[in-house]
Amino acid sequence: MRLALCGMPSAGKSTLFAALAGRRAAAGGRAESNLALLNVPDPRVEALSGLFNPKKTTFAQISFVDPPPPPAKPEDPAAKLPPELGQCEGLLQVVRNFDGGLGAPDPSGEYQAFVDELLLHDLITVERRLERIAGERRRGREVDNEEIALLERAQELLNDERLLSQDHEIPDHPKLRGFGLLTAKPRIVVANNAEDDPEPPDLGAGAPPVVVRAAIEAELAELEPGEAAEFMADLGLNESALDRLIAAAYSACRLISFFTVGEDEVRAWTITQGTDAQHAAGAIHSDLERGFIRAEVMTYDDLMDQGSEAAIKKAGLMKVVGKDFIVSDGEIMHVRFNV
Repeated sequence: MRLALCGMPSAGKSTLFAALAGRRAAAGGRAESNLALLNVPDPRVEALSGLFNPKKTTFAQISFVDPPPPPAKPEDPAAKLPPELGQCEGLLQVVRNFDGGLGAPDPSGEYQAFVDELLLHDLITVERRLERIAGERRRGREVDNEEIALLERAQELLNDERLLSQDHEIPDHPKLRGFGLLTAKPRIVVANNAEDDPEPPDLGAGAPPVVVRAAIEAELAELEPGEAAEFMADLGLNESALDRLIAAAYSACRLISFFTVGEDEVRAWTITQGTDAQHAAGAIHSDLERGFIRAEVMTYDDLMDQGSEAAIKKAGLMKVVGKDFIVSDGEIMHVRFNV
């Protein structure tokens, strides 16, 4: 799962990326994207690792992309935004809420200005596709009426300045997936605050943003763990805001974790909400999906309460499920398969 950082110029996207990436950033010039692959904070993984003492512990992961800036004055209005935004599964919109010598911030105005760019990008994309379909129809070629209906509905929403993510069908429809429609993607709004301001600004839309003081977080990322903990204590911080941001991004993309446990490895696996047991097994390995027979499933809470798998089975809390069972967040699976 990849999320692209985006927003208006000087919002602090690169500073936030530096904080996220720390020393783990993939080096790249500004002609190319930078990439950071981060663990998703999950105390359940740590607790399971403490219970099983495995040789290896693996957290779920999520990627953040920092695209290079687009041309200053692109000829094509659809090229005002980096093309990488359309290639990622979600967006992380950064809004400036600090002065920094740039003048007084206007977070709500900046937020809306960028949303307007997203809406315009999608409207241009949809209208161009409808024009191409109309040309194909004039040439006597067969056209897809379902695709046309979806595009026309998207056009109506965008003309009304409504995000495509508000529609119940458009965001996940396979016939529109290849167009990279930006307002159909999950979007997490991040307020990049001044160093002395922990409060979320009122953006006038939806839930309050995740507040990050990127300048502080970037400094923390450069410190050794002990030094970082001391610095955070001096600032009165109990945790890095980045952990909350990563968890919020994971949740906004409708992702959940299930676990596999044992002496060799405790691992969190990422799936989307509503995934059945057979396809969840495929997240582990394609052979498990192809040869799926059944799965033994227990909950994290039951395991931590009972203390062992043997106690789980004795208490009758281990479920044996088939391929259509919907896996929930925090469940632990043992997959039985044959290939």
